[in-house]
Amino acid sequence: MYPITIILPVYNGIKYLRQSVESVFNQSFLNFEFLIVDDCSTDGSWEYLVGLLDKRITLYRNDSNRGLFYNLNFLIKHANGAIIKIWAQDDVMYSDCLMGVINFHNQHPEISFSYTERDFINADGVLLAKREEDLTPEIISPALHATIAFTAGSIAGNICNVSINKSILDKVGLFNESMKICGDFEMWVRLAKKHPVGFIKKPLVQFRNHKEQLSGQEKYLIYHLKEDLQVYSLLLKSVSVDQQAMGRKLLLNNKFLFYYTLMLKAFFKGKFKTTYQFFKLLSGFDNFLVITWCYFKNKIVF
Repeated sequence: MYPITIILPVYNGIKYLRQSVESVFNQSFLNFEFLIVDDCSTDGSWEYLVGLLDKRITLYRNDSNRGLFYNLNFLIKHANGAIIKIWAQDDVMYSDCLMGVINFHNQHPEISFSYTERDFINADGVLLAKREEDLTPEIISPALHATIAFTAGSIAGNICNVSINKSILDKVGLFNESMKICGDFEMWVRLAKKHPVGFIKKPLVQFRNHKEQLSGQEKYLIYHLKEDLQVYSLLLKSVSVDQQAMGRKLLLNNKFLFYYTLMLKAFFKGKFKTTYQFFKLLSGFDNFLVITWCYFKNKIVF
């Protein structure tokens, strides 16, 4: 058993891949396993990867493009680490990232997964302005995780700052491969159902904001809403009756405002098919008149 296994799915990531991989090799903690799978890249990513000679790397390549959550599951099945550190081809680790994660998990062995504070960089690697301080506690109970999820969605924000307790992951199962966007959110909900979540307050990674990111592309917004609603249905079933009522209220006054705004933007752009898809999904989850009232109450009345 390694203390930690880093898993990295790669697909046409050569633009930032070298910097991402080099940041792993520049860690102060050296006893790690590094598993990489290439998902049929055509941009030189595979050629770069096969030239890496470090013995800690195990490299795989798919014979067809399989998608993010299949690749994460594939790598998890081959991982030998007590902690699974998920990594991304366009982000950067600070040199103390792995040591910080391992120390935190050793101090809190009861957590199902941890996520870290992160800094943000642009496409050119320039550090962006810091956001407001996150006042979330270091140890997040299942009830608090549910509240945060109903309010803001995925607690981690992105997968590059997440590390999972392998022993608890083995109990809840792998990522949902039928999802394109929200498989990570769905996983965090399952992991946090009975176990607390850890929040490492120190920034340990740099998350790169750029226009090629899958979740930010307009054509995937309907997938995002559809899968978000699937996760919220799962979450509602896993909490108490009181939390269900609270959760629906939080959704109406937070996440649904965002999706209602996207629906209106689609309408005013003349994208009536997209508008209808938003309407159909939202009205299938809750009373559309109530959603509309909450939108106008929050956006216009007050």
